[in-house]
Amino acid sequence: MSTPRPLYAGCVWVGLACVLSLAGTAFAQTGHSLDALNEAHSTVIELSARTADRFQVDGEQTLLLRGNCRLKQGAQSWEAPQMVVWELRSESGQPSTVLCYAESTPETAASHTVNGRTETRPWWLFTVTTSELKASFAPQEAPDSRADPVVKRALERRRGQRGILLQTQYEIPPPPSSAGNGSPMDMAQLPAPQSFGLRRHVSISPRVLGERFEFKVAPSSGAVPQEFVATITGGVNIVVDNVPLSMDGRIILTRLDLTADRAVIWTDANRFSEVSGFDIDENTPFQVYLEGDIIVRQGTNEVRSSHAFYDINQRRGLAMNAEVRTFLPELNGTLRLRASELRQLSETNYHARNAWFSTSQFGQPKWRVEASDVFLQERANANFSAINPFAAEKDPSTLWVSSLNNRFYFEDVPLFYSPTFSSPAEDPHIPIRQFNVGYSGIFGAEVRTKWNMGGLLGFEPMPGTDWDLVLDYLSQRGPAAGIESNYDFYGALLGAPAHYSGFTDAYYINDSGHDNLGADRRSLTPPSSNRGHLLSRNRIDLPYNTWIAAEAGHVFNNDRNFEEQYFENDWDTGKDLENMLGLWHQMDNMQASLFTRLRSDNFMNSTDWYPKADLSILGEPILGGPVTWSSHSSVGYGHVRPATAPPDTVADPFAPLPYYVDSEGYVAMTRHELSLPFDLGPAHIVPYALGEAAAWEQDISQDSLQRLYGSAGVRGSLQFSKYMPGVYDPILGLNGLAHKVIFDFDYSYSHSSQDLAQIAQYNEFDENAQERFRERFLAYQFGGTLPAIYDPRFYAVRSGAGRGVTDPYFELVDSQQVLRFGMHHRWQTKVGPPDRSRIVDWMELDLGASFFPNANRDNFGEQFGLVNGRYAWHVGPRTSLLANGVFDFFDGGQSVWNVGVLSQRSRRGSMYLGFRSVQAGPIDSQFVTGSFSYVMSPDLYVATFGSSYDIAEGMDRGQSMTITRIGESWLLHLGLGYDRSKDNVGIALMLEPKFGSYGGGSMQLNSLLGIQ
Repeated sequence: MSTPRPLYAGCVWVGLACVLSLAGTAFAQTGHSLDALNEAHSTVIELSARTADRFQVDGEQTLLLRGNCRLKQGAQSWEAPQMVVWELRSESGQPSTVLCYAESTPETAASHTVNGRTETRPWWLFTVTTSELKASFAPQEAPDSRADPVVKRALERRRGQRGILLQTQYEIPPPPSSAGNGSPMDMAQLPAPQSFGLRRHVSISPRVLGERFEFKVAPSSGAVPQEFVATITGGVNIVVDNVPLSMDGRIILTRLDLTADRAVIWTDANRFSEVSGFDIDENTPFQVYLEGDIIVRQGTNEVRSSHAFYDINQRRGLAMNAEVRTFLPELNGTLRLRASELRQLSETNYHARNAWFSTSQFGQPKWRVEASDVFLQERANANFSAINPFAAEKDPSTLWVSSLNNRFYFEDVPLFYSPTFSSPAEDPHIPIRQFNVGYSGIFGAEVRTKWNMGGLLGFEPMPGTDWDLVLDYLSQRGPAAGIESNYDFYGALLGAPAHYSGFTDAYYINDSGHDNLGADRRSLTPPSSNRGHLLSRNRIDLPYNTWIAAEAGHVFNNDRNFEEQYFENDWDTGKDLENMLGLWHQMDNMQASLFTRLRSDNFMNSTDWYPKADLSILGEPILGGPVTWSSHSSVGYGHVRPATAPPDTVADPFAPLPYYVDSEGYVAMTRHELSLPFDLGPAHIVPYALGEAAAWEQDISQDSLQRLYGSAGVRGSLQFSKYMPGVYDPILGLNGLAHKVIFDFDYSYSHSSQDLAQIAQYNEFDENAQERFRERFLAYQFGGTLPAIYDPRFYAVRSGAGRGVTDPYFELVDSQQVLRFGMHHRWQTKVGPPDRSRIVDWMELDLGASFFPNANRDNFGEQFGLVNGRYAWHVGPRTSLLANGVFDFFDGGQSVWNVGVLSQRSRRGSMYLGFRSVQAGPIDSQFVTGSFSYVMSPDLYVATFGSSYDIAEGMDRGQSMTITRIGESWLLHLGLGYDRSKDNVGIALMLEPKFGSYGGGSMQLNSLLGIQ
């Protein structure tokens, strides 16, 4: 994805900030506090900072200040490492009003000082009024700063405090010279300062602390104007602060750190009486020659060379036998550039001769790209592309790299030659993104590739966007092609700032084979050889917690098995495909939405809405008293569209789910709950009463239906704890022991005026993959008639899935009386060194059950049901014993449980071995599963293995194995797999570039070892 260059790529001329006239009363707040600060001594405001960016937000002039930010008014001042300042609109002739947000960083706190007393907080938000202003520097125009994280947090906290951040001010008489002519301050017209220049600070010290160096200063004979020369030997360290660099149209300040065995300095005056530190301005000549073991550091960049010369004023330099190292956060690694001669020709123009670059850190790199000449310069974006289909504002410039006589080497073998190369430095637009080869019994020989469209067609995508072309060939199925794109950027919508994000995936294959979905579906004929899908999900975030979501999801030719065959993981775990457009708004404890949805694929159960409106309010106190009110109301016109049967129900069994019928009409519902929480000694008690009125124009029989539903009850919890600091056992890993237990309960009596069996399911409660399984299971196991004990809707009623105020599938309630209770145990101990010990869970046990007084109606004749438990014993920081289960006691009821052991060594690998049992009516499954991943010494290979065995049927269910060779620059993957259900054997070989190191943050290694 194309992203803006990081700030280290270019650095900011500090102009400071602005001229703001502030006076009057100021309010500062953090969190939910509001402090009034009255300033009656002076109305003059002084504002200073290292850098200042100016831009507009919602039509307001805005400044982003960084580095030693300070706003002072008389005896009070605010100081912070970063500030955001807004100019608020004021009437003509009135003092100007400024809103300021000051934020801390982990290193420096934001503080407020009044009359010598200082208070620090994570952030401050306050207003100030004034008619007179003093500032140090002029700001620079930087529209992109609207997307800065500091500005986003400032806007969010400003929006969150609109209700309580109130401005008050006292009248300020106009200055005598402008009586009657006062006008509001205009940040857009802030003048550049006339008498203040950028100061750079230079300090000179020994290279090694405690050692002495020889320092000689003498005037240069014959130099006009006069010039002084300083010669330093014995090891020297020269540090220059506030060195401005420009990149991407922005200027920031950096520190230049130079160390060498010997140095010569030229300047225009004898400034060396204070070698520990002196200031120079941007017009002061200052040149440095370095020799012997030279190291130059600037930000995350480092240059080493044998001889070097640098003109700090002109920003030009020459380094001989140089090597540049720069850290790339995107790769979590370092890029190396070595050249016999490296020249800086101007601020953003570099030339390297006889150069090579690589991410390899070996002295002799495993791979490298050599070139006779490499040029790096900043160019206007308009020079780049021949095509740009995106209508968007471009960055002011792009860092561009060009090179001559390029050769790519692996080891010392030349593999590729190109006479010229030219592209943006951040994204070289290498066309190939991915190349995989493999074989499987389902697809045959596979070649899968992904190509960058910008590199193929020669255009620069809009910043924050990515666009790839997918080209595949499957020997047993056919050729395939697709488009993958995603975007994430900030812009505007109807004049309001907006955040756009989303992705699109389109895929097509000319399929000449048959689908193999496993078990009894190993040879299914697709409806057409032209197969594919279109998926697009998009979101626009607007101010004031408002957002728009739009989705499109369609499978070509009503192809019911395409997703499960070609995108099985998305089919099993991803969101269902749908076509939807909606608007959402949230304000405090209220959320409202309006959306419409249409089905385009007939093989899925879905409801069309034309449209549907929804409103939820949570926890609203009534008249400020202890009673709280929550509500959820919705109204819409819906059309339930049940899934159609496949063409061949013998090869692909199908039976329609009985609660999805062809019903349509208005659907309206309003649900309200009153609760009265209070504490009764150590117990927390919440009596509640819930009521609902709902109406359907067509029920499951296409008749109109109205339902009244009510539920009253009480829920509560009680916590106990016991602390045993004397318990100590190094074998069990105990250093003190605390036992905490929470007992909770929820008793409710509910009554519905209509039976659930009469109501069509307008609001889906399950995903397509689960519904597809039920449609097949219902056909070949129960002959098309679903027993009540396996009805998922009645299971949802028993477990209370639809009883909540905001539950989206409000249909799933019925008359019921139930007491749910549970207890939750935690045994905790301390780990770590004595001065930094932390508390961890040593053992966890959660138990729960439901009691049904009217067992015949509510739980198939058994008073106790839904008994569940979860247990975890963390034997050590790496090993845990795990178990969980859920049980019912009526005939055919569920008995689902599993037990296992997990050992996780984050930097070496993980191991899991478990047993799972699933019994419910005709289902009897007992599986042993195991998985293993490990980095084998000496960190050259990663092996992963997984297997499952069905004990009940005495058969192997499948295995998978991957061996990865970790090279210094490449990862070579070899994968083998067998799936008994599909009778499929697969093999894959993939070569993947290795980026960065394999530390604890390496995403490539974490994915291999199963680390989340």
